[in-house]
Amino acid sequence: MPRFPIRPAREQDCVEISRLAAQLGYPASADVLRTRLQRLLASSSDAVFVSEAPNGALVGWIHGVLSQFLESEFRVEIAGLVVDERFHRKGIGRDLVKHIETWALEHGVAQASVRCQTKRTDAHQFYANLGYTETKTQIVFRKSLPPQPDSALPKAHH
Repeated sequence: MPRFPIRPAREQDCVEISRLAAQLGYPASADVLRTRLQRLLASSSDAVFVSEAPNGALVGWIHGVLSQFLESEFRVEIAGLVVDERFHRKGIGRDLVKHIETWALEHGVAQASVRCQTKRTDAHQFYANLGYTETKTQIVFRKSLPPQPDSALPKAHH
């Protein structure tokens, strides 16, 4: 049993999730996180779990996404994992990963993956210790798309 209870995230966790995301290097306001979290909580292919201290503060969170690509097996991707820096090396990250893996198995997934920045060598070792193996190195490209007026969006076909 995890030392700190793990439960599904709730919208009211956005302040604590924001605090932890900033520790990971992804600062965002609680309002921005609330919008993101609302979208994830409404999605059947996403799961966000939190690890909670007895005082109600969050000591970690994990976000998993069910992914099916044409070229690879149905899998869960760990999209984000953070443990409060004051609680590192207490098994919280391991417990959160185990929890998302169990969730994935319940959804028929037989493979898990995670992407780590090349500079996060501690994270590389963490995942290797959990049985994850390095399969490839890649460069991630991103493009901001301009907002479109509603009339320019394609109509959904039913």
